[in-house]
Amino acid sequence: MARDNNPHACDAAPADACAPATSSTPEALHSWAFLDAVVESVPAMLVVKNGRDGRFVLVNRAGEELLGVPREALIGRRDADFFPADQAAFFAEMDRKVLESDEVWVIDEEPLKTPHNGDRWLQTKKIAIPGEGDEKLLLIISEDITERKASAVALEAALESARAASIAKSEFLANMSHEIRTPLNGVLGMAQVLAQTELTPRQREMMDVILGSGRTLNALLSDILDLAKVEAGEVGLEPAPFNLRGALIATAATFEGLAHQKGLNFSLFFDEGFHDRVSGDALKFGQIVSNLISNAVKFTSEGHVAVHARTQTEGEAIRLVVTVEDTGEGFTPQVQASLFERFVQGDGSITRRFGGSGLGLSIARRFARLMDGDIACRSTPGEGACFTFTARLDTAAPEEPAPARRPARAATPERLRVLLAEDHPTNQRVVELMLDGVADLVITADGEAALAAYERQAFDLVLMDTQMPVMDGLTAISEIRMRERAAGRPRIPIISLTANAMPHQVEACLAAGADLHLAKPITVSALFDSIAQACDLAGEAV
Repeated sequence: MARDNNPHACDAAPADACAPATSSTPEALHSWAFLDAVVESVPAMLVVKNGRDGRFVLVNRAGEELLGVPREALIGRRDADFFPADQAAFFAEMDRKVLESDEVWVIDEEPLKTPHNGDRWLQTKKIAIPGEGDEKLLLIISEDITERKASAVALEAALESARAASIAKSEFLANMSHEIRTPLNGVLGMAQVLAQTELTPRQREMMDVILGSGRTLNALLSDILDLAKVEAGEVGLEPAPFNLRGALIATAATFEGLAHQKGLNFSLFFDEGFHDRVSGDALKFGQIVSNLISNAVKFTSEGHVAVHARTQTEGEAIRLVVTVEDTGEGFTPQVQASLFERFVQGDGSITRRFGGSGLGLSIARRFARLMDGDIACRSTPGEGACFTFTARLDTAAPEEPAPARRPARAATPERLRVLLAEDHPTNQRVVELMLDGVADLVITADGEAALAAYERQAFDLVLMDTQMPVMDGLTAISEIRMRERAAGRPRIPIISLTANAMPHQVEACLAAGADLHLAKPITVSALFDSIAQACDLAGEAV
């Protein structure tokens, strides 16, 4: 330990450390040799300054190594003798505040430009200690955290890179979703229109193949996007009251016909006391159950598919248990272990025979876990499988009788005046053919042209794409709503008809003022139903 040989040298240590030895305390405890050993063993830089003039009076070995200056050259000198002027001034101001406050000051991250060891980062504590008479000393303990700081900076950079990569992935998925859905809308839209014409049996068979393949591609696209949204944390639950029994019956009915076509017995059972009215995410619930029943029917060649549902009360909530049992091929424990992983579907032979992406169960389990539940499976090769889906749902009040309403409109609109804003010629033609004979259609290719048409004549409905040249659809929708308010016009129904189907894109459409969002590829029935619903929401008669 280097120290200044002046009357204040003893100020480098606490007062009792330099006091004369007493009979009750071993003399070695107060010796400079002992003090040297203690100070030199401290792994952090330990410095003592004279509070009067800021001169160094003590520096330990760790301080010498950190600063890269011999201790003999430091003792009796000030910060200004070694450090840049701005840094020395900062140290002097900080030291003054500590000495005046008599408090321990902690500086979590203190930059230091050393004379010979470059830039360092320190975690520093500064403590005012009494010296002789009215004088004070300043004890400074600094730990070199340069490597820790570098690691933190590197970690933050890695996190920022990961965030950027996540944003890039989301943008890529959104863009690819749009780019795939746009031509797919042309394929499926034209196929649907063509299927409504007179076709020979051979042509009908080919048309069914086109429609089936297109729907399979659309389902695969939806699965990939669902998985991406779940992994990005962009999927949450949207709870609302619904009839649980009715939802299960409706979902099961979707697959009952296919099961009977394959010669399978299909059954749906409810336990006594089944709780009908619940609050939860009905859409995701339907996706989970649809996936389980669809798989059971798909992978079963003979025998039966049985769906069994029961509920039990858990305080204010309901615990739902749905089992789907089949007499299909079953699978081995090795297959079970990876069944819920992405892009896994039993084995390669199953994929080749039955098709599918292998994403359904992975997505279904993630949805189930969002519902504070899970999906489990037990199976024996050759003896079928049993999947169990559990979920926690809130109770809901019994459904009140619906107020009297005017008779529901037919799903097909009749002679509507429709404004379509769509820049893709194929998709323009798809909508034109779907509405042929039931609507008078005015077509524009961008938002600005749509606004001009809106001002020229009256319309019953607007179908608005989002990504268009000159003016995008969101801007056009916002402008229409603004002009309605300014002129006191009735609210015109607007449907956002777009290939932008990511959650944030749907929210943006509704926030701009659209009544509904309809994602491409569209079906004739979905288009007509959306038109009727949008007109209901806007209070306009169709």
